[in-house]
Amino acid sequence: MPHRLIFGPNIPDDLVTALDYYEGIAEGLANRFRGQVNQRLDDIANRPQSFPFDVPPIRFARLERFPFLVFYVDKADFVSIVAILHGSSDPDGW
Repeated sequence: MPHRLIFGPNIPDDLVTALDYYEGIAEGLANRFRGQVNQRLDDIANRPQSFPFDVPPIRFARLERFPFLVFYVDKADFVSIVAILHGSSDPDGW
C-alpha cells in the first residue's frame, strides 16, 4: 500500500516557480515537468526506502528528465516531502 504523502509549506512555491520557468521555454514543457514530478512522487509513495540518503534521515529522488530533486523523510505512517528543488540550487538555502 502506498505511503501517504505530506507536503511541506514551500512545495507549492517551488513547483509554481519551476512550472512558470518551463512554460516560458516551450509550450507543453511545464506539463511534462508536472508529469515527471507526479511520477516521482508515486515512486516515493510506493517505495520510499529505495532512494538514497542525502543527509540522514533526508532522502532524495531525482526526476528522470529534468534537473530537479525531491527531498523527503520516510516516517512510519507517512512520507514528508521537504522540498522539490533544482539540482544546482544553493544547499545553504535548503
